[in-house]
Amino acid sequence: MSHDEAAEGLRPGVVDGRSCLRRLGGARLEHWFFGGWAVDLWVGRLTRPHEDIDVLVWRHDQPRVHEALQGAGWIHTPTPEDMVGTNYTRDGYELQLTFVVPGAEGGVIVPVPGQPIVLSSGPLAYARRNLEDLSVRVLTLELMLAIKGKPRPDEVGGGKDRADLEALRSAAESLEASRGPVTGKAEASGQVQGL
Repeated sequence: MSHDEAAEGLRPGVVDGRSCLRRLGGARLEHWFFGGWAVDLWVGRLTRPHEDIDVLVWRHDQPRVHEALQGAGWIHTPTPEDMVGTNYTRDGYELQLTFVVPGAEGGVIVPVPGQPIVLSSGPLAYARRNLEDLSVRVLTLELMLAIKGKPRPDEVGGGKDRADLEALRSAAESLEASRGPVTGKAEASGQVQGL
């Protein structure tokens, strides 16, 4: 796929991502991008088409998140499979929220029943990356590498994870060459190209 094809295919997602970010930020709700969009924000370009936008939010903020997103035209589309999050749609684009909860001693956990996932033993580290004119909170490059380093078992999801990991490793090498070793709490800025 050419860069232009990727950019054209992702343009609606950028518009929807911006509306989501503006509403969550305007309501002062903590949130963190992860998944394919976070990969693109770290890499600095569009790497592949995305069917959704993946965002972490605090479970205790769920009612406020719902109100903020509905105010931006997002429609709540829960499914019976929702265990640790929920979905919203807008103009044919999907927003997948994953809820996090506080862990012991200030950590952050995705509360998967029977198998909680510890994202952080302390406050969740993030970096700021630019999505056009918005500064976006994304999981640190170090955490994204750890998440994508364990590909999902299914063929489609696992394939995306492996491609994302390759792109993130390249971004880490570039950052390390220009600034030294990548650290978990480094502030960063970058512009997604071609949008």
